[in-house]
Amino acid sequence: MRWIPRAWHAWLDASPRLAPALCGAWWVALWGVIWFGAAGISSLWPSRIELALDFERTAAPHDWMIPVYASYDLIAALLPLFCRGWRDYAVVGGTILLQTLVACAIYVALPQRLAFASTDSGLVWDWLSGATGLPHPGLYSYAPSMHVAGVIAMAMFFAPRLRSLGAAGVWAWCVAVIASTWMVQEHHVADIASGIVLALLIRPRTVAFGAVGPTMSS
Repeated sequence: MRWIPRAWHAWLDASPRLAPALCGAWWVALWGVIWFGAAGISSLWPSRIELALDFERTAAPHDWMIPVYASYDLIAALLPLFCRGWRDYAVVGGTILLQTLVACAIYVALPQRLAFASTDSGLVWDWLSGATGLPHPGLYSYAPSMHVAGVIAMAMFFAPRLRSLGAAGVWAWCVAVIASTWMVQEHHVADIASGIVLALLIRPRTVAFGAVGPTMSS
């Protein structure tokens, strides 16, 4: 919970209805500073590497998987609504923030680019940036994939709290999102593999087990 100022804790406990909205807005602000700051720095590098396997270069995109890919972004934005309280959200939100911080450091130190024949910047965010006029939010963020690391963090956090059918549904969604990152050509296989590694290294602990934040595996 270190990403939420300690001075806020008493107020958050006393305002359970407003706490999720405040914590969610604070998370988005922190994430935006980290993500777009790293993208700005990474964009300064004139040369970039391609972490693509040969078969990926000519692979065809699968537009029908875009809603699955986008479902992660929607759930991430609404994540406080799925948590039992702000302290729960602090755990899973903090885990994803720490993953993002590590990933963004890699994006800056190891500038990359996509190598699909149909797009050099990803189909989903190409469309979003073109439709809104906003800067491309994923142009310099490929390996490790935060869609992969983040969705695994969510599954690790929520699945143990659900019954078997619900847990299976969460993990099925997780696998579908991971597959979609390649199928909509936002990530290469190397990005997915490194995202899985990141998720295993930085994973959430649950409040129910007495921990208060993400854990780094030893």
